[in-house]
Amino acid sequence: MIHMSLCPYIHYNFPACEYFTEIIFGTGTDSSFRELAKWRKNEANAIDMSHVAQFVCDGEGHRETGIEKQNMMQRKLKQVPKYDMKKSNPFSPVVLPQADCLLLSHCLEVHAQDKEAYCSALKNVSSLLKPGGALIMIVSMETTTYMVGKFKFPHLCVDDDFLRKTLTDNGYFVEELKVLPRKALGLMDVSNYSGLIVLNARKEVEG
Repeated sequence: MIHMSLCPYIHYNFPACEYFTEIIFGTGTDSSFRELAKWRKNEANAIDMSHVAQFVCDGEGHRETGIEKQNMMQRKLKQVPKYDMKKSNPFSPVVLPQADCLLLSHCLEVHAQDKEAYCSALKNVSSLLKPGGALIMIVSMETTTYMVGKFKFPHLCVDDDFLRKTLTDNGYFVEELKVLPRKALGLMDVSNYSGLIVLNARKEVEG
């Protein structure tokens, strides 16, 4: 599985590590790259994700502990390369084999300046997925800006209709799409998203 995200959202991989033998986590920023490298090596000042891993274990009904789940994820995390979505091979010069599953979390809509650039980036990352492979996306819906500290950044505003059409136009069959409305209305100045979109799509097999 290949996971691509702007931030070190390693917690999305805890359920996945039960099903995949190898996971590659691609990130687009130097700070995320450094944090992932520290977590992968289990350094003392790394992000503590043990509580999230334990939450996943409890939900799955497993007997294993969060520490065991975290250790499993660290073993299966094989590479942490940086990506550039403007390139036809986003991980260039590294060439990766096509994956069975591609997870994009808070990714395309953060990097793309407009919807044309979004479609171009989608085509580029799609080259990383096998025909017939699964595309999973976690998207902030109808977001226009977000804050990092005291700095404000633009965010491409997308909704479920745009995602359905864009994926269909680019050779995907959307198997499931859920819109999760935002419940916590505080901190709207940090990020003004209206909800989350979670979807599963299948890349069409050519011929």
